[in-house]
Amino acid sequence: AQATLARCRFYSCPSEKVCAMPLQSAHVFASHIGHTGKTTLSFQTSCAYAKAHPDQKVLVMDLAEEGDLTKRLLGGVDSAKEKAENLFGGVFKLLQSAERGGSRLTGWLWSSEFKVQDYAEQMQQHNPELPPNIYLISSGAWPRNESPMADVARRNLCQKITAALEQSAETWKLFCDTDGDRRPSPFTMLGYSLCSHAIVPLHLNKGDLDRTETMLGVMHELRKSGEIKTQVQLVVWNFVQTTSNSPCEYKGLKLLFTPTKVSMDILDACNARLFKNAQELPGLFAYSAASEDDFIKNSTCVLKHFPDTVLKPSEECGLPIAMMVDKLTDEKGKTRKTLTFTSGDVKYTTQDETIGSVLSGIEDLGKKLEALSLGGGAGGGGYAGS
Repeated sequence: AQATLARCRFYSCPSEKVCAMPLQSAHVFASHIGHTGKTTLSFQTSCAYAKAHPDQKVLVMDLAEEGDLTKRLLGGVDSAKEKAENLFGGVFKLLQSAERGGSRLTGWLWSSEFKVQDYAEQMQQHNPELPPNIYLISSGAWPRNESPMADVARRNLCQKITAALEQSAETWKLFCDTDGDRRPSPFTMLGYSLCSHAIVPLHLNKGDLDRTETMLGVMHELRKSGEIKTQVQLVVWNFVQTTSNSPCEYKGLKLLFTPTKVSMDILDACNARLFKNAQELPGLFAYSAASEDDFIKNSTCVLKHFPDTVLKPSEECGLPIAMMVDKLTDEKGKTRKTLTFTSGDVKYTTQDETIGSVLSGIEDLGKKLEALSLGGGAGGGGYAGS
């Protein structure tokens, strides 16, 4: 079991290879409000992908105002305080430089010399717990002008970033984290414009879905007007309560746990309403489903509530769960059953089975995201149903 965990099967395709292309795919994590799990999933999935694909470069763009993803990549909130000043605001500086005459970057939008790496930080230099192929451009916790960017400027910027990634001699994967907003802020719009597909994490309740419908409607109108091309690839029902860790099947979805009966009932009601939204907003969801069950299988993911003994130390210490699992094997190759982490004055002790259970959930989400890459890449609109 330890060997299986250590291999981190995240994002593996059946042939154990991922088709080579300069930009594998681009995903933006978006929702109507904060605290739905966007930043947690951005952090965990990007790091797990990077670990599983050491031959690729993973670019993370933190477009959220407070820079919470940046803080985790820097080693947690406490560690970030000493490091953040020089790293926060990378996106802001990039945008500002594009508008500032007389700088060394004058005309960079039209220059073939533009390289994304010039604005991205290799994060392992700041946090040794990360894979070496994680790069960050951060706008978080930086004074910025939130007035809307002109449409032409935003399109040019996004085309330039995308072209730089697609024309690179190396293979890239892009993840963007955003603030929670039903009507997108300028920086969320930047994430939409850069990414062909969105991941929408939600609490499993009708109220959350009701508020999300406004966001989905706005995205649909932006697509109709040609402002964005982003489609919703997955809605992630997050923080689901469980009765056990025994696997079960739900309308074609193979869940790694058994939800409580009331969670199942809410899941039924919310998925029925979400499928209706997909029918009323044609083209918004990446997978065009003929039936509700087909839609649920290909356009949703269900994650249980992650235990604090794993999630808290992971985020407070900047230690991705995909890397945490390696610590279950010591320097002599012996396996450990428990791990203890210290974050300030707080100690967390967790079990190997608990870490493995959380990692399995991240892997499950990852396989669905990878289906897009294997089906046609960031711009191809392909989607391989699982």
